[in-house]
Amino acid sequence: IHLCFIGEQNMQKYNAVIIGSGAAGYATADRLLLNGVKNIAIITYDKNAGTSRNAGSDKQTYYKLSCTDEDSPTKMAQALSFGGGMHGDIAFVEAVNSMRCFNHLVEYGVPFPTDKYGRFVGYKTDHDNACRGTSAGPLTSKYMTECLEKRVIGNKELTLLDETVVIRIVTENGKAVGVIALQKDGDSYKLLPIQSKYVITATGGAATVYRNTVYPDSQAGAFGLLADAGCKFCNLTEWQYGVASVGVKWNLSGSYQQVIPTYYSVDEYGNKYEFLCDAFNDVTDACNNVFLKGYQWPFDSKKINGSSKIDIAVSREKSMGKKVYIDYRKNPNGFDFNKLSNEAKEYLLSAKADGKNPFERLKKLNPQAIDFFKSKGVDLSKEPLEIAVCAQHINGGADIDTNWQTSVENLFAVGETAGTFGIYRPGGSALNSTQVGALRVSEYIAQNDCYFACKDTIKTALQEEKSYIENCLKSKNHKTDFSIDMSLYSAENRDIDKILRLKEKTDAQLKLKYYNLKDENFKSVLELYRYKDTLKTQFIICCTFCEILPKIGSRGGAICTQSGKKIAEDEYYRNFAVVTDKDKSEFVPLREIPDLNYSFEAEWNRYNAERGISLD
Repeated sequence: IHLCFIGEQNMQKYNAVIIGSGAAGYATADRLLLNGVKNIAIITYDKNAGTSRNAGSDKQTYYKLSCTDEDSPTKMAQALSFGGGMHGDIAFVEAVNSMRCFNHLVEYGVPFPTDKYGRFVGYKTDHDNACRGTSAGPLTSKYMTECLEKRVIGNKELTLLDETVVIRIVTENGKAVGVIALQKDGDSYKLLPIQSKYVITATGGAATVYRNTVYPDSQAGAFGLLADAGCKFCNLTEWQYGVASVGVKWNLSGSYQQVIPTYYSVDEYGNKYEFLCDAFNDVTDACNNVFLKGYQWPFDSKKINGSSKIDIAVSREKSMGKKVYIDYRKNPNGFDFNKLSNEAKEYLLSAKADGKNPFERLKKLNPQAIDFFKSKGVDLSKEPLEIAVCAQHINGGADIDTNWQTSVENLFAVGETAGTFGIYRPGGSALNSTQVGALRVSEYIAQNDCYFACKDTIKTALQEEKSYIENCLKSKNHKTDFSIDMSLYSAENRDIDKILRLKEKTDAQLKLKYYNLKDENFKSVLELYRYKDTLKTQFIICCTFCEILPKIGSRGGAICTQSGKKIAEDEYYRNFAVVTDKDKSEFVPLREIPDLNYSFEAEWNRYNAERGISLD
């Protein structure tokens, strides 16, 4: 195991540095290049890693403006922000730019389906009122990433720094001025100082906070990196959790539920038990709610007497030390197709998916869903899937403005790194956000040039990181993993008393500062920095939860308890975003969806003035 660095590289210099190589990162690079920004770099620890390339669902949804006569950007913005907690101006930016960004992907080759007239067909997704969902299949975000990658790789104005990890965003007087990275060099790493006018983080969500997570193993996130740079965060309280397979990490939403598979648990003695009937009135009631789970996939505190009973039941069985499975080979005991709700029967019959068992129904409804697991070595016709209720998406992230600029000047966040969403979000809106955020960042940077900061600031940061690693080589402090406790007490079931103790434990661990690099849990110096990032993120989340949850109560994707009692939601707080700065949080009033009552000429003049164009 090679733990230490072997010196440093020469300082590199770019107009913009993008951290991350997923749909958000490549979209940002593409838009910057199209807007004439030269000399940019993408930094990634593995260009084939990350959530965009390695995550999906039965038919991964892209949420966009509907092609129906009834839809409009204002209506879509209202749908994005309907649950509260989301700024109206950001919702409107995401809505009004959705078709522009969607069409851009279509022109690049992402195979979104059309009807015979060329109209993009849609369907209703989670928290959606207008059939705005569309899909290119289970791997939609992978296709997006690959198509965008083809457009930028090979461009002489773009440098791809692969096998390179940013460990510090360097700031000077409240501005981002560059980064320090670890660059792979054989079996070890070199420290790489980079000077840059702009830094764009596209590192995805906080993927390592929980043990039960559907984030792919290749996803790390970098919220701690942002926190150390001085970033404020928005809505860290708002997450999505749901039923997912744990061997092959995958959301079991949509078709995976609509074909009504069998849920069962297995205890330590091998005894199988179909437990859902304990949660519902009878087997038909249970089956109807499994069907609904298809488009009510995220755990919802408002549906704990409906489809979200399934999540509660799964977690209860897990808490008793049992393993829980979904099986497509057999129907639930007592299943009767003719007794299903009209909604379920009509949906399955319209797709001719009324087969004798869940696998036969899935083969008709969505054969690609079967093919995906087969590509991962799992044959759903021969074996069950082990499942858990897993963290899937954080609606919060870096606090940004309508240009996706963070509270640190010249530092931007796009994709799931940005805290764009509120208490709820329609399924697939995150993919739209990656593209709209990239567009907004690139347009801002193209119109607002700035100067390079002094190299001495970068050099000082480099020496500090070198010193840090040297001290860790001598340290006796060891790593402590808090992800199991985070999943037990701080996920869809949040126990404020236990989160307070978690906050104290993570704080104590952070104060150790240096950790023994010879600890067997650290495979490299990179693992050390990832651990630091996770720990910092867990601490900030626990601080936010302890301060905010007693006020807002049970809402969105979580139920909150204190002293053994459930805390009811106080809906007054839906009118605010939660902004966290270090270990303190506050409620910030929501900005409204903008009033568009202005003249063309006034906006035309403003638009030209911003670009230095005079019409005189």
